[in-house]
Amino acid sequence: MRTNDNTYFIDAQTGKGFDAETFLKDYWQQKPVVIKHFFPDFVDPIDENDLAGLAQESEVDARIISNVQGNWHVEQGPINDFDNACQGKWTLLVQGVDKYVPDVTPILDPFAFIPNWRLDDLMVSFATKGAGVGAHIDQYDVFLVQGKGSRRWRVGKPAEYKEVFPHPKLRQIEGFAPVIDVMVEPGDVVYVPPGWPHEGETVEDSLTYSVGYRAPDNLQLAESLAMMLDKGAHNYRFTDAGRTLQGSRATVNPGDVATLKQQLIEAINGEDFTLALLEAMSEQGIPEYPLENEVSLEQVANEFASGISFAPAPGVRALICDGKRGLPRALYVNGSQFEFAKSDQEWFEVLASGSVLNETCCQDAPSFTFLETLTTLVNNGYWEWYEG
Repeated sequence: MRTNDNTYFIDAQTGKGFDAETFLKDYWQQKPVVIKHFFPDFVDPIDENDLAGLAQESEVDARIISNVQGNWHVEQGPINDFDNACQGKWTLLVQGVDKYVPDVTPILDPFAFIPNWRLDDLMVSFATKGAGVGAHIDQYDVFLVQGKGSRRWRVGKPAEYKEVFPHPKLRQIEGFAPVIDVMVEPGDVVYVPPGWPHEGETVEDSLTYSVGYRAPDNLQLAESLAMMLDKGAHNYRFTDAGRTLQGSRATVNPGDVATLKQQLIEAINGEDFTLALLEAMSEQGIPEYPLENEVSLEQVANEFASGISFAPAPGVRALICDGKRGLPRALYVNGSQFEFAKSDQEWFEVLASGSVLNETCCQDAPSFTFLETLTTLVNNGYWEWYEG
């Protein structure tokens, strides 16, 4: 391993191993770091054959990026002809694997110090020797977890880099001077903040687990505002009663501009936009698999009382607000809101934690509201009967 600064390196096996609080203070969104032995005795929960199976499904976002004698190719999923797509040095990438394969969840668990709403998904890639996707810059945080095999990662500093498009679906940069140049092995992690150029090259056929995070830009926030206003909430019109005479009708009155801006500010500061934001923050794009034969609240209540357990479906990560600091007391799942009373908070906190849920989780019996919410979540395919 070569770095220009040893502060880019952490060994989780030493006495000064990984500490989440230190990481957030010194690295998160500030600078990259290599975390050696983050996962001790790492064992892959998935292999390239599993990935190939997912890549054939129409609802799964997958692609193969290959380089054949210096020429780049991109095959977008679903992949039906692997022999044709997997030429030269190639990488198979599958997005949102956590939504389909529950066995990958333990890879996400150690990163629980970052809130659920920031986590986007777990992308898994398999790459052959010498393969990569080229030098590039992402606008999101990512933890690159090394699975089987080995891989060389180079990371540079933020700067103005010339973009190149060797393929219409591939955005790269010409190159960069690395501050990190490291070989990673199973269980090692490379953290890369937004805006830091990086490039990975496979040394030995390998799997990489990319834990990616989302950071909404103003355009996305404006979309949430537009959706709220489209429903009629806080969609007031400009009014100008008490207008005074001005010299020229072509002149824009600064007061009018200020009033228009204030009109939007009041909409943003309103409770309706808070709710719209929370719904957007909880939106995961989780595939819904509603039950063909819906279960009744009575059935769920009886099963719950008899000791049957429930757990979230793969990839489902709930958000919860405790009713403080102007936020509602509510649970949010994939864009849906479920309000609850303060007396139900303990039950809803267990639900939001993602833990296995059964009648022994809390001392008090579950309320009608809680069981009604659980029934809805089960019927929508967000929670399932636990068979562990």
